Amino acid sequence: MDAATFLGEHRHTLDPKGRVILPSAYREELREGLVMTLGPDNCLAVYPVDHWRRVLSDLRNLRSTDRRERMFTRMMTSSAHPEVPDRQGRVTIPARLRMYAGLRKDVTVVGADSHLEVWDSAAWDRYRDSAMDDFASTDQPFNIGNF
Repeated sequence: MDAATFLGEHRHTLDPKGRVILPSAYREELREGLVMTLGPDNCLAVYPVDHWRRVLSDLRNLRSTDRRERMFTRMMTSSAHPEVPDRQGRVTIPARLRMYAGLRKDVTVVGADSHLEVWDSAAWDRYRDSAMDDFASTDQPFNIGNF
């Protein structure tokens, strides 16, 4: 079975219980469960369970003797929250993760290839606009097909 690919940008609202509806396009890939944890740039990373297992394998390959690698592993795993979406495709985001990502009401669910990211919508807009400026003015330094 091919790994899920998550694309696009989807606007949603957190309900008073801290739940968000996942984009309908991704519910099938996430119906068996997911793991959400800290993401870079103060967003949340949401992994399908099978991909989370690969993340754990990669974390186990980091050096426990290196302080930064040990800290990274601890933060990723101690903040990890397994969840199974309900019938409406909702998941509850724990308060500690909402606080880390600054999630209040308006959120944006962003496809990031192998996983999703959940951003505060205002923070996402600022990040996207800044990144778009950089993207537009940067020579393409990567070897990506015929890009």
